[in-house]
Amino acid sequence: MSAQALWLDGNALAGLLDEVFSMEMTRAERHCETCGARSALGAHRAYRGAGAVLRCPVCNDVAMRIGILPDRHVVCMRGELTLQAPNR
Repeated sequence: MSAQALWLDGNALAGLLDEVFSMEMTRAERHCETCGARSALGAHRAYRGAGAVLRCPVCNDVAMRIGILPDRHVVCMRGELTLQAPNR
């Protein structure tokens, strides 16, 4: 199996990100603290297991980990994340 077959793009986590953040997150921009790349979360590599992991599409550094527990989600983020939400 190829290495690419193990991951999807970050858009695969759109539903989980919406559940955690209550807003559309795949277009949120992240600045990687390791390589300096700026990429939308939807462009990151998504890995699923007991939770979910997003990795930088340029250097593969861990960007976000989401633990899925019966009563809550636990989110750990690295780097700078820029969120833009419309006023209500």
